[in-house]
Amino acid sequence: MGNAAYSLEQYVEDLRAITAAETDNVKITEQVQPLATKLAATPGFMKEEFYHCNEEQGFSLHLLHEEDNHDLAVFVASWLPNRGTLAHNHKTWAVVVGMHGQEQETEWRRLDDGSKAGYAELEQIGQRVMTTGAVSTCMPDDIHTVWNVGEDVAISLHTYGRHINYTGRSEFDPDANVERPLTLIID
Repeated sequence: MGNAAYSLEQYVEDLRAITAAETDNVKITEQVQPLATKLAATPGFMKEEFYHCNEEQGFSLHLLHEEDNHDLAVFVASWLPNRGTLAHNHKTWAVVVGMHGQEQETEWRRLDDGSKAGYAELEQIGQRVMTTGAVSTCMPDDIHTVWNVGEDVAISLHTYGRHINYTGRSEFDPDANVERPLTLIID
């Protein structure tokens, strides 16, 4: 095996096989992690267009694959310096691999029971900086913030069980205790 090239097509076939054989999100992400890391490190996988960022949004999501039913979405995310997201969930499993730069990931815990529409009380529970080769996983209800703390564009490979604009996910303002629906611009 060694340094053999690993293609997006092979990765998608492996994702299909994993999710056909396994339904437990933790076990799925455990199997996807080494494959996502392998794809992100494949020579020639990094493309010049991955450095493009949507100035207004502060980042871009470059869609590489999604199934016809919106499952198994694969993106490359590009983050402008000192830009990122508000706290958000995915409502699906996720595996993220750092490819370039420094992405600070802040993890949050929800304290309320979610019964009051538009309201969420969060507390910060962890923080780390992801660099090239670092891996992060999220379960459907995990909440995190991503922020580029480096001086140039940060790039990461994102794999989701379902395309994130089709999950009914939320973004949060921890200071104002607000929860609202989230849909992103996809390049």
